[in-house]
Amino acid sequence: MSSQNLETQIKLSLPFVNEYYKGVVGVIVLESIFSLNLDQYLSQFRLTYQQFNILRILKGQYPNDTQLNLLKDRMLHKQSDVSRLVDRLAGMELVDKKINELNKRKLSIKLSAKGLELINRIDVNDPAFQSLTSALSPIEIEQFNDLVGKMLGVNQI
Repeated sequence: MSSQNLETQIKLSLPFVNEYYKGVVGVIVLESIFSLNLDQYLSQFRLTYQQFNILRILKGQYPNDTQLNLLKDRMLHKQSDVSRLVDRLAGMELVDKKINELNKRKLSIKLSAKGLELINRIDVNDPAFQSLTSALSPIEIEQFNDLVGKMLGVNQI
C-alpha cells in the first residue's frame, strides 16, 4: 500500500471527530488489510489464518499434547470455532487428536509430523510475510510494537 492518510484510504468526506476515533478506525482498517494479506500468503499452503494460528500454538506445545481450552485461550480471534478448526486440520492430517486418557470427555490434540513439517516450511522471515510492516523502519517497528503492547495492557480480552 502506498503512503496515504487514513481519510484517503477509506474515502472519508468529513474529518474524524477526534484523533482517538481516528486511531480506532485506523486499527480496524489495518487489521482488515493484515488479515487479507495473511490469508493470501497462507493460501499457498492451503491454510487460513485461523488454521495457521492453531498450528503455531501447537508448535509451541510440541511434542506435548494440548486440549481445546488451551487453544481457545491462545487464539488471536476469540470467536473462533476451535473444535471445527481442529477437525479440519485433523482431516488434512496436520494434527492428531485422541480421547484424553485421564479425562475421557476431553480431546488431546498434537501437531502431527506432517503438520510440524508444514509449520516449519511457513517462514515468517519470508519477504511476503514481512511486507505487512515493511513501510516501517526498524526503530518505527519497535515503537509500533511498544504502542501495541501499551494498548493491549489497557484493553484486555
